[in-house]
Amino acid sequence: MFKLNTAKVVLAGALTVVLAGAGVSAASAAITPAGSTSAYYIFDATTEALVADGAPIAFDQLVAGYPSDTGFSDYNQMFTGPAATTQVYVFVSPRGDERDTSKWLGRQMNGFNDFAAKTVLTPAMLLNNLAGANYASVKANGGNFSAGLAFTSSNGVTVEDVSFVHITVQPGGSWSYTATKDSGTTTPTDPEGDSADIDLEAGVIEADGSLELTVPANAKATFTTPTLTTQGLSQSTATLPQVTVADTRKTVDRDGWDLTQSVTDFVSGTNTIDKKNLGVAPKVVTTTQGATAAPAQVAGSATYPSPFASAAAGSAGTSTTLGADLTLVAPAGTPEGTYTSKMTLTLVSK
Repeated sequence: MFKLNTAKVVLAGALTVVLAGAGVSAASAAITPAGSTSAYYIFDATTEALVADGAPIAFDQLVAGYPSDTGFSDYNQMFTGPAATTQVYVFVSPRGDERDTSKWLGRQMNGFNDFAAKTVLTPAMLLNNLAGANYASVKANGGNFSAGLAFTSSNGVTVEDVSFVHITVQPGGSWSYTATKDSGTTTPTDPEGDSADIDLEAGVIEADGSLELTVPANAKATFTTPTLTTQGLSQSTATLPQVTVADTRKTVDRDGWDLTQSVTDFVSGTNTIDKKNLGVAPKVVTTTQGATAAPAQVAGSATYPSPFASAAAGSAGTSTTLGADLTLVAPAGTPEGTYTSKMTLTLVSK
């Protein structure tokens, strides 16, 4: 028979699960489910025989937990919780949520064998004694769960330590557990629930790439027919052909870039218009680099060479398309004619 002493009577009716920090003999050293502090085995309370892995257990059948697969009738091993423990619960939860009391499906408070020592002796595992808002579905629908003994504090909210076993419940309530295995076995406790880490290391290479400025072949900006301003000055406008900056360098080599502009004086025969009279308003047409255009140079007070556009270091993209609006205002007294100049764009890494 199941030999219940006074301490064991206190625990009868509470959910049984093998747990916390008990010493385990060499014979019962075991592989436990991931997250469980210790192994435990389930014994039939009447015959005191170890319940076999996968054997059916009735939902209202009295079975008990023990931290070893031998010596159950000697009652010489207990489950021991941390010093901060103030309550002990047996519970059923979804697998992976054993340490989150808000996810538990059913629970029942269990008694201590010795509160000062934080020990628990053979907790009774009666699944039909648990309570919880969603617990009825465990019996009705069945499924894969964890069942265990949790050492808690903060009125059962905080889990200080927990040991549990994986169980499978059939619709209607019949259930079985996946027994822990001796440490010498090569079979994992539960192929569905156990996990192990494997380090992976791989080299990655990048092409060297380059920083390049592309200007259309035979690029030319032709100004519109000049008109007179309200001050009686000749003014004409043009659009600069679009240019592209491509930065395909290795990521570590992308220090950003600067694009600068220089302009020669406009010349028609022996007549000259100073380059300061060319206004240039750079603009970013498209960019994957976060490039920005430089402030506009105003006709009549422009300065060359001067910035045209730039991109900061570490830009993730590789391409930027740029353009500009051009305005030429000739000083009073400039002879009529067709004047020409040249703009030079220079790209450098920061």
